[in-house]
Amino acid sequence: MKIYIGVDIGGSHITAAVVNLVSGTINESSLRRMPVDSYASADEILTTWTTTVRQTIQSDYLSECQIGIAMPGPFDYENGICWMKNVNKYDHLYGLDIRRELAARLTISPAQICFSNDAEAFLAGEMVFGAGKGFAKGLGITLGTGLGTSLFENGKAYDLALGINHPLHEGVAEDYISTRWFIKRYFQLTKHPITGVKELVDTYETNPAARQTFDEFAQNLSRIMEEFVALYQPDVVVFGGNIAQSSELFFPAIKTRLMNQVALRQSALNEYAALMGAVSNELLPKNHFQHF
Repeated sequence: MKIYIGVDIGGSHITAAVVNLVSGTINESSLRRMPVDSYASADEILTTWTTTVRQTIQSDYLSECQIGIAMPGPFDYENGICWMKNVNKYDHLYGLDIRRELAARLTISPAQICFSNDAEAFLAGEMVFGAGKGFAKGLGITLGTGLGTSLFENGKAYDLALGINHPLHEGVAEDYISTRWFIKRYFQLTKHPITGVKELVDTYETNPAARQTFDEFAQNLSRIMEEFVALYQPDVVVFGGNIAQSSELFFPAIKTRLMNQVALRQSALNEYAALMGAVSNELLPKNHFQHF
């Protein structure tokens, strides 16, 4: 019997766990999360990654595992080659065959490891196991440091990369829908620096500038959602990322703009979505998705 390990690699951490594809859950006792210094040497980074994966399961069972890894880009997901350069993370992995490097360190076959884009993995996890379950076609929106976008149809998720390519105001969507926009806009309004969106959420009821910032964000997001829904016509839109945890502050604006023509859902799996989707999106045959 195959054992499936889902892995989610971010710019500052790695999360891994054994995924039960029948129940659509993770084995809580197998869950491991470790910080990663993305500016470290290739050897140090790869050692942290392999140590984390090894800790999810007894070494004797590694030969029976299939490992799905959700990875940010630029990355050659089919061949397992890292092409991250000048993106503030993992520069020392540039050009490396990550699949072969990890396989050698884990003493398994490279064929046991596959990769998927992190936005794709998030949406695949939610559509198969989480908030999008039961819908045929879904749009994934991840709201955090950047703006992730993905589409799920015919049993597979695809990265859309609309955050850095879709125009909005004087730039692209991600310029106005991201943590950095919140920080920049709030400083413009108040001349007071903040480190993240949570500070605005915590003071929303008593801070007019926080409310204005969120209102502007909601208008920006609802505008592009209207355009995205018209382009892709999904049955559901699933929102993830740290900002999505405050969905009550911007869902009303989107619903008004879209006039309830599509279902809106907040992530049900949260930090587990990508590691579960990394397994489901890459390792299951397409017709298997119909069974959930």
